[in-house]
Parts: sequence; structure tokens; C-alpha cells
Amino acid sequence: MILLALNELNLDYIKGYVSQGKLTNFGKLLKHGVVNTISESKYELLEPWIQWATVQTGKTFDEHKVFRLGDMVDRPDLHQIFEALEKSGLSVGAISPFNADNRLANSKFFIPDPWTQTNASGGYIIEKLSRTVSRFVNSNASGKVGPVDIIWLLLGFIVYVRVKRWPKFFKLVSLRKKPGVKAAILDMILLEVFVTLQKKHKPDYSHLFFNGGAHVQHHYMFNSSQYKGDFKNPEWYCPSDWDPILMMLETYDTIIGDLLESGERIIGVTGLHQVPHEEQTFYWRPVAHKDFLLECGLKGEFNVIPRMSRDFLIEVADDKHALEVENHLNQFTDSVRSKPVFNVDNRGTSLFVEVIYDDDLVEDMSFDGPNGISIGSLKSKLAFVAIKNGKHDGKGYVFSNMPMDLPQEIKLAEVYAFIKQKAILDCK
Repeated sequence: MILLALNELNLDYIKGYVSQGKLTNFGKLLKHGVVNTISESKYELLEPWIQWATVQTGKTFDEHKVFRLGDMVDRPDLHQIFEALEKSGLSVGAISPFNADNRLANSKFFIPDPWTQTNASGGYIIEKLSRTVSRFVNSNASGKVGPVDIIWLLLGFIVYVRVKRWPKFFKLVSLRKKPGVKAAILDMILLEVFVTLQKKHKPDYSHLFFNGGAHVQHHYMFNSSQYKGDFKNPEWYCPSDWDPILMMLETYDTIIGDLLESGERIIGVTGLHQVPHEEQTFYWRPVAHKDFLLECGLKGEFNVIPRMSRDFLIEVADDKHALEVENHLNQFTDSVRSKPVFNVDNRGTSLFVEVIYDDDLVEDMSFDGPNGISIGSLKSKLAFVAIKNGKHDGKGYVFSNMPMDLPQEIKLAEVYAFIKQKAILDCK
């Protein structure tokens, strides 16, 4: 059985494209209907790394308390679906499960998501490819990847991408400068790795997670032909004649077609979904995180680990230093609008930091902090990530190519038991 995790996709948009005669494989996968899932009521808890922790543990946020991306590696008390199925006698393979720790005793393959610090398994090439994909994703804003990364990505292409898919890849590569296409290329590579490993190892349960669609919706939803609102993205950001949402969904439609042809039982889960954002919001990310923080005036020894988009983790030696960092960063505002720059979640010796400054950078603007610190030339120190188009909504979806025997609406935490039951029955 395959768990197809299509993070945050908007099903109304998918159905709209299907009604136009597009996305035929999505249409097949939805033929048994759709079950709605309901998650957290507080907006700050509608982060995908929280929701997928719920799917993978069967616990609500109040029960699992996983608030950060990467937290699962420090939570051995939380038992994930992967270990539960392995203990039930099933073999397991996983590609990019979100906020998941690789604790499997004998996994067929396991490639972690690009942001969670856990081991990959499945062989030397898989381990190298996993680190390469992580660097590509985490350097998305600045675009800085090394020649070794390119070599490993090309090697992964040669080893894992089927010849019949080469035309699709070459077409995407020819469109690589268009918004959203790089996300499609990375997800297609993950699919090809999955198909090859799936055929080789034939695990009883496979977990296949894709985040490219969520990324594209967040950044370009206003360009979708299914968007009915009044906002428009600037032409310099995304041309009006380009629909990145359709491009990404067509990529997933190809993926679904491949999986349907294999004859596997498939359960699709979105975790939550996105709706159009209602104002113009800019996302910024430090080009060089540690250099930027040193210029902000942080003292003492500290490590910085980039996370998704505008987020990063600071690690220090003790609680006192962490409190000093928190108080220091919380004093920064911009010199034009007096908006705060950072949001800090302090856990004692680690701080999860978001660059929450959400407006455009204007000429001669600076970020001003304590002790007369002023950071200028911001456009050379912050990489533009995106204009926010899509925002999270707590409703998600479950769909399958087999009858589901579920109510029309369930709690997201109940998906865990559904997956476990179906996987064990399918294996028998």
C-alpha cells in the first residue's frame, strides 16, 4: 500500500481543472469520493510540520506538542506509523516523510525531508542524494549550490530516472526559469527514486511525501485560472499567462498515473489545504544566516541551521545565552514602518526564529536594534523568497482508489488508525 502525501493541496482547484478535462488521473483517484479531515482551530498551529506529526502519530497537537520542524528527532516517546507497521511485521519504505525521524530497524529505504536531521537509509547513493536534495531546497532563496551537488543530482538522474520520463524532464528543464518549475523537477526526481526503489524492494507499506505543490500554492495561487479573487501578482514575479498551479498539478497527475498503473492500493492525504491570502505579504530569508546574525550583534558561540523559507534554528550552550539572544532579536524593527523583524520561540538552548518582516524593502531602509545597531543594504543581505499567495486552512482531505468506509468528515488524528488498518489488511 502507498500513502501518497500531497501536502496542502486545494481540492476545489483540482476539481475545477478536472471539470475542464485536465488532470484525468486525479479524476480516477477521486472516484471513490473524498473524506474531509479537521485539525487544529488555532491558526498558529496550522503548520504542516505540526499536522503531519498528527497524521504520523495519531495524536493531536495538545497530545504530541510538536511545534517545530525537526522536533521529531528529539521525541522518542512519540511512536510513528512507520515503526508501528514495522512492529506489526510489515516492511516499510519512505520518501521525504515530513517531520519524521528514521527509527526503523530494517527499512527498505528512507529519505528524510530536507529539513529534518535524521539518517537516510537505502544505500550510499541514496544517502548522498538525500543530502544533495536537502542543500538544493535549503538554498532555494539564494540559489547557491556547489558543483558537487550538481554532479550528485545528475548521477541520481542517470541511476533513477526512467528513460521514458526523460522527455518530461527535458521539458521541465527548458522551462526552469518559469516560477514553480524547480519544485516540479525536484518532486519528479523523488518520484523516480521512489519508483525504482519500490520495484526493487517491494515494501508492504510505502510513504511518499511531496511538498512542491504547497510551495507553489503559497507563492503563486493568484496566477491559477481557478483563483476567483481580485489580487494579481506583478508581471516581474509571475507572468499573467503562466499558471504554476496547473503545471505542478499536471506533474502530480503524471505521478498518480504511474502509481495507478502499478496496481498498488493508494491512500491520498493532504493534511490541510490552502486558501487565497487576503493581503500582500513579502517573505525574506537571510542570504548568509550566521553573517547576518553577527551583524545583528549576537555575541558568543552559536550555531545556525536553516529551515523552510524564512525560518531558521539557533543553538546555544545554555538558557542564559538563549534568553540574551531572544531579547536581542526581539528589539529589531525596520526604520521606515517600525514593523518587527523577528519572531522567536525560545526552548532553552535552541531558538526557532522566523523573519516576520512582511513588507517590501525600500531604498535606504535599515533594520534597527539595541545599542545603536543598524543593518543597511538589506537587499544584498536578504534574499527575496516570495509574495505570499496562499494561506493555511485546517480542512484537509483523504481519497483513495479503494473504498474507504469512512464518515464524510473525521479528525486528522484519526487518519493514523485508518492508514494502519488498511496497510495491515492489504498485507494480509
